[in-house]
Amino acid sequence: MLKVEVNKMLTTETFWSQIGVYNDATLGMQIIMTVVAVVLMFFVFTKPSNRANMLMKAFLSFAFAWNAIVFFWMYAEPSPFSYLGAVLFVIISILFVLDIFAKKIEFRLPDMKHMKYLTILLILLVFLYPFIGYALGHVYPETCTPLMPCPLTVFAIALVAAAAPKVDNKVFLALLPWALLGLPKCLGACDCYEDCILFIAGVYGIIILAKKWKQIGNYKKGSDKL
Repeated sequence: MLKVEVNKMLTTETFWSQIGVYNDATLGMQIIMTVVAVVLMFFVFTKPSNRANMLMKAFLSFAFAWNAIVFFWMYAEPSPFSYLGAVLFVIISILFVLDIFAKKIEFRLPDMKHMKYLTILLILLVFLYPFIGYALGHVYPETCTPLMPCPLTVFAIALVAAAAPKVDNKVFLALLPWALLGLPKCLGACDCYEDCILFIAGVYGIIILAKKWKQIGNYKKGSDKL
């Protein structure tokens, strides 16, 4: 595990170094998780069913818990951001578990063509994170892989936004704070410009949530009566 002083400022070098240590230690597991994400995404988009929804929620819960425990608590620089990330990701993980039983979220591709294309584009960008990073000068292992905290958040926002209004607004709202924290990266923080994707996903999520808030509320009331 990468050891750093708690009071040390998070520098660009430290940021990418800790990512490199994390990737070296967990690459095998990350590959397995990425394959599972692709397979489940195929089923929820092409053959939606209660089983596919349940498995995707279980996977997302595991992925967020993994990042909370393994990335933020074991490998990340001790800082307010790592503590915030750990707590926030645990909350999101729990919310996805709860929705396995509540069944409020129904993953699917949107009916509207432009939203369908935006969903596919966002998810494609998730899996292109390492290649975009490489183009920006970040060579493995010091590069963002698809299911690290930021790409995972983009992935989850894309899925939940696509499902709206058949979503749990608590999950939606819990995903947005970490996404909006991508703004400093867009301005050059830690030389991680690929996280502009994260910030864009957050803005997109806010727009969808605002547009469909009333529909989500009505859908939630109907679900609660079941």
